Amino acid sequence: MTSRSDFVSGNAASHGAKIYFESAGSGSAVVFIHAGVADCRMWEPQFELFSRKFRAIRYDLRGFGKSELPDAPYANHRDLRNVLQHLGVEKAALIGCSMGGATAIDFTLEHPERVTAIVPVGAGVGGWNVWSDGMIRHFGEFMRLAQQGDIERAREMDAKLWLDGPSRDASRIDRLYRERARQLHKDNFSLTRFLHPEDELKPPALGRLGEIKAPALVMVGDADAPDVIAVADRLAADISGAKRVTIRDAAHLPNLERPDEFNRIVMDFLTPIL
Repeated sequence: MTSRSDFVSGNAASHGAKIYFESAGSGSAVVFIHAGVADCRMWEPQFELFSRKFRAIRYDLRGFGKSELPDAPYANHRDLRNVLQHLGVEKAALIGCSMGGATAIDFTLEHPERVTAIVPVGAGVGGWNVWSDGMIRHFGEFMRLAQQGDIERAREMDAKLWLDGPSRDASRIDRLYRERARQLHKDNFSLTRFLHPEDELKPPALGRLGEIKAPALVMVGDADAPDVIAVADRLAADISGAKRVTIRDAAHLPNLERPDEFNRIVMDFLTPIL
């Protein structure tokens, strides 16, 4: 956590939930939206650095970290809108990983005038339903284990896929990264979230990517799941003028696994825009 004197944290009210946020720095706003295998702490290698040049904001998605998950209808892009409203932010650059990337895309489609730039990282996208046989088998086995109550094996399957990458040897992955990522994953692993599905954007984002006019940088790790890489290809193809960057030897959280490279690429992208 930053020690800056302008650091603030708190909760924004959003459709029956309290959404935890942190903010530091001044100037143009840059919002970091975490993946569904972590919470806002995954942006630790970025938050302090970006707050030196921009107003850096990170928050916990509903049901993750310190944010609540009441039994009520919700959409992550609406929670993001309410966090920005609480903080008095009119426009922001959005950097979203995985589920956070899908949230950033949905928000951009709903509020294009409020987005100065968008950086989907290993992102999902609403409406995507073309899954590989390998991913279908993975989720089938995952759900079987969960239904049988074998939570530890289900959690290990999930961590292996997203944090190690489906094809990498764990012994060849940086130990500190792996320990850090797995702790985030363990802290946020929950099967109860399946009982609280998000209200999807209608029509879904996949068929509307051409509407995005904000400068876009699509990022993905080369060791991420092939399905995620396929989504990155689609985003880069359908978002007009989008740049695409692959982070080598990184899985689903390239900002945490390769922070120096990630920070340099994103900072170089945002600086001339903001």
